[in-house]
Order: sequence, then C-alpha cells, then structure tokens
Amino acid sequence: MKFVQNTLSAFSTFYANGMRTFLIVLSISIGIAGVIVMMSLGAGAQKLVMNEVEKVGGPLTFGVYREGRIRKGGRWIQNPSKHFLMMEDVELIRNECPSVDMAAPETYRSVNVSYDGEQKRTRLQATSYDYHLIREWHTRVGRFISDEDLSFWSKVCVVGEEIVQDLFSGLDPIGKEIKVSNERFSIIGVMESRGKGLDPGMGSEDNQVFMPVTTTQTQFLGNDYVDHILIRVKDYDVIDQAVNQVKKVLMRANGGEEFFEVWVMKEELKSTNRIILIIELVLVLIASVSLIVGGIGTLNIMLVSVTERVPEIGLRKAVGAKSWDIRIQFLTES
Repeated sequence: MKFVQNTLSAFSTFYANGMRTFLIVLSISIGIAGVIVMMSLGAGAQKLVMNEVEKVGGPLTFGVYREGRIRKGGRWIQNPSKHFLMMEDVELIRNECPSVDMAAPETYRSVNVSYDGEQKRTRLQATSYDYHLIREWHTRVGRFISDEDLSFWSKVCVVGEEIVQDLFSGLDPIGKEIKVSNERFSIIGVMESRGKGLDPGMGSEDNQVFMPVTTTQTQFLGNDYVDHILIRVKDYDVIDQAVNQVKKVLMRANGGEEFFEVWVMKEELKSTNRIILIIELVLVLIASVSLIVGGIGTLNIMLVSVTERVPEIGLRKAVGAKSWDIRIQFLTES
C-alpha cells in the first residue's frame, strides 16, 4: 500500500514540477544516448575496416612487391637492384611453398578505354585466374580470365561495372570489342560491383579492366615483369610460415638478394584494430563525461527538490512518518 501511495505522490510531484522533470529526463537521456552513439560509431568503424579487408582477400592474404624507388642517404633514388618479380616467381611460389594455397601476379597501368566514340580513363589490372578467387570477387556475367587465356596471350578482358555504365549505357557488353590504348580486346565478363574503398587514391574498384598478364606484357610492356604477387595461405595459423617460405624461394631464385618487400594483412589488421580500440576508448570517455554531466545535473535538481521540501519533510515527521518512509518516497521519485 505504501508503495502505491509513494508512486502516486511521485507522479503528483512530477506533474506539479513539469519543467524540472523534463530537465532531469533530458539530462539522463543525453548521457545515455551519448554512450550508445559513441559505442555504435566504434563498432561501425570496425565493421567498415573488416569489409575492406574482405575485399582485398581477407586476413589469409599477403603480398610481395618490388619498390621502384628506395630511400638511401636521406633521399629517394631509383632501386639499384637488377632483380624483378617475374611470372616464373609466381610459379615457384605455387609449387614450392606448401603453406600457400594460391598466388596471382598483378601489374597495374592507367590506360584509356574507348567504345563507339566514347572514351574513359581507367585502371588496367593484368593478372591471372587465381586473382578473383583470392579476392573472392566474381563476375556478374560472363567469366574471368582463364589459364588458357594466359597461355595463348588472348586479347580478352573483363570490365568493371562503371565501364559498362559509362561506355555501354548499362547494356550487356559480352562479346563486344573495346579499345585499350588503341588495341582491340574482346569483353568476356563483367565484375560484380564493389564501389569505392577506403583509399581515396584508388578510386572506384568498378573502374577497372582486367586482362591476362601475359597479354599485357607482350602488348604494352615488352617484358615479363610483374609489379606485385598476391598470395593466399591455406590456414590462418600458417601465415608466418608461408611468408618465410616465400622469402626463401624468391631469394634462392634471385641470387640470395632480398630485393622485395612483403606486406601481411594479418599485421595490417592488428595495427588497424589497435587504432580502432584507441578511438573507441576516446569515444567512450567522451560519452562517459556526458553521462556524468547529466548525472550531476540530475543530482543538483534533486538536491534543490529536497531543500525546498524541508517544511514538508518536517510536517510528515511530525505526524508520525519515519525517516525510512521519507527516504523511500524520494527514492521512488528519483
């Protein structure tokens, strides 16, 4: 019965002091909302990073590349090494590194593509069949580059969704020919749309044209070098082992010189997660401050409420109310 009376008394107090009640609810709501928003931002950032990692191939990937320029004596100079990554190195990695599941060459260039008078600047990605498996990026229609395309230097290509929209107005381009730097290539596939990544310098992933690396080497480069080798391991636990195997194989094939650099997605992910953790802690700290400020505001209002109701408290005690009853009443209101 006392609980019902205290509850009714609390609601009558709220009704009589509407502005005070509103300010109390507002201060607490702002504090709680701040905590929720900040935590959500941190979780959203982590999810965004993981999505980008999955686009590259996930935490099971790493890569090998040769720097074109190196820093020496406080200045940048042309890499003096006579060794380059080549298609033979890709085959060695596939055949002699037991912890490696797949390996794909990559060579990049910026080129003009045109069709029926329309022209577009795009990114040429020369690679092999394993590339789309490593990155788990498949064709929307048609097919990707095959091993046979590499063997026969086929003049075929796979295009991104943005090229389809800009040059073909969204129509099916399979079987049609486009010019890539004035060389004709037949379109055999269209990649699934992926949009833009986190790196603004890379532009949209949909603005790319893929072709056999051997065709690119003969048609445009005049050599059999590759810029980068993308590698996927068989299991997360053997990443370090796979990196060491690849290093040994490449050094043995190139006179013992470590002319290349290695990046490991697992390490990149660790660094990113540390940054995200720091950001989350800062956000939670900021949100906690807002919650504390809201609590202090509520406390001040409640103190004012108690102070101005001293006569009422005295009257209640005079007619027999116990201190515990009065305390319960104020706790119910709070």
